[in-house]
Amino acid sequence: MADNKKIKTALVSVFHKENLDKIVAKLNDLGVTILSTGGTKSFIESLGVEVTAVESLTGYPSILGGRVKTLHPKVFGGILSRRDNQGDVSQLTEYEIPEIDLVIVDLYPFEDTVASGADEQDIIEKIDIGGISLIRAAAKNFKDVVIVPSQNEYQPLLEKLEENDGEFSLEDRKWFAGKAFGVSSHYDAAIFSYFNEGGDAGTQRISLNEGDVLRYGENPHQAATFFKFDNVAEGAGLANAQVLQGKALSYNNMLDADAAWKSASDAYHSVTHIENKVAVSVIKHLNPCGLAVTDNIMESLELAWAGDPISAFGGIICFTETVTKEAAEWFSKKFIEIIIAPEFTAEALEVLAKKKNLRVLVTPVRPMVAKEKLYRSISGGMLVQDEDEGLDTELKTVTKKEFEASKMNLAKFGSIACKHLKSNAIAVVTETEKGAFWLTGAGMGQPNRLDSLRYLTMPRFELKGGLDIENSVLISDAFFPFRDSIEAANEYGVKYIIEPGGSIRDEEVIDACNEFGIAMAFTGRRHFRH
Repeated sequence: MADNKKIKTALVSVFHKENLDKIVAKLNDLGVTILSTGGTKSFIESLGVEVTAVESLTGYPSILGGRVKTLHPKVFGGILSRRDNQGDVSQLTEYEIPEIDLVIVDLYPFEDTVASGADEQDIIEKIDIGGISLIRAAAKNFKDVVIVPSQNEYQPLLEKLEENDGEFSLEDRKWFAGKAFGVSSHYDAAIFSYFNEGGDAGTQRISLNEGDVLRYGENPHQAATFFKFDNVAEGAGLANAQVLQGKALSYNNMLDADAAWKSASDAYHSVTHIENKVAVSVIKHLNPCGLAVTDNIMESLELAWAGDPISAFGGIICFTETVTKEAAEWFSKKFIEIIIAPEFTAEALEVLAKKKNLRVLVTPVRPMVAKEKLYRSISGGMLVQDEDEGLDTELKTVTKKEFEASKMNLAKFGSIACKHLKSNAIAVVTETEKGAFWLTGAGMGQPNRLDSLRYLTMPRFELKGGLDIENSVLISDAFFPFRDSIEAANEYGVKYIIEPGGSIRDEEVIDACNEFGIAMAFTGRRHFRH
């Protein structure tokens, strides 16, 4: 066809050499002249293939420690010249510039260098200049040039070379150019994010690659795709969890798994008085229906499950400690969708393998402060905010009855548990005789706070030995606007309450607590979660 172009001269200059050998061999078979630089040139020579040094074309060696190798008119002229423009063709002849029909180049691993924790100088040196310029130039001139911008395009290139003996259609060249601009825009976004960290909150760059198409979204009629951020440390984030077995994760599975991982990790960090602690969370529809921290994996599991065993059916479980055979066997007659943990023993995996559809995920405990951003779309736009991270550190008693110091640690655990419930959120947390903490009541998602308190899951279940409600702590994620919530709490027998404070009716609420002999403390920190 008229728009087909045959590759005659190729420039090859890459950082990664893996899987390049087959392409070089094919170009050589096709009689393509190959230009190259530095390490790539040496690699091509090691394959027994003739290669011309870019320096012999430009008349300049690689200078400034390798910062300048290909930045020269004889290189960019050969790439950018328009083959159907007589003026361009004449200048190529005048200045002895060869037409370059194929550019194979990749970029220095900037994101990997940042994620590795390298110092700033190493990071700066991984900002590619020549490579990104070659990519943009070749992609701009796709009518005459084929651009291969990363290893991801090696296989498509090889297939096209083999299919058509080095000829590429205009459609082919435009496809490669699209991939090239995807690579360049993503690379620039990563560099911007590095320089903008903690800077201009009013400017964001989000670039997502290689999304996985999910079976469907929240409902079967909704399409959905999962994208993973590239600029996170290895193993960090639920998105980087290793899936050991089970069906593919769905849209809802991933949301619930993330909620389980975050709530278990936060609960783990909130408890400081227990040595060898183990946190377990049970999630259903993004809300913790069970959460416990003890010094024993089985006790944590049993307490978390007991928080709301009906809701736990078909839920997501996250452990902050290695899952043992005993813990795995505990699920033999229970239906759950996903188990998450930092590690599983071989015996535990053997037991869990009997449940073919059960997903088993491995990922480290989430840091207490990960400095994450949360992104949420609205019609025609996007909201960006900081993750609600860290722990409340100070509680101020505001009632006549003192909020006992012995209840402070339990209150902090409760504040974290409540934070992970959807607003309006109420949580009740209890300390066992052995000093373990667990979520014993949860009310969430109601349009008004009083209903969230009235509809606590706790009263629906008969707990073994009863629940010591008078020594439990009730937590609200935002202030109580009226005394009616205090009246409802009093009906349950609650004697300890924490809330952020800040209502114009704080005095009315405090008076109600004093009337019923309830101790209340303000945190000064709200934990809304939508």
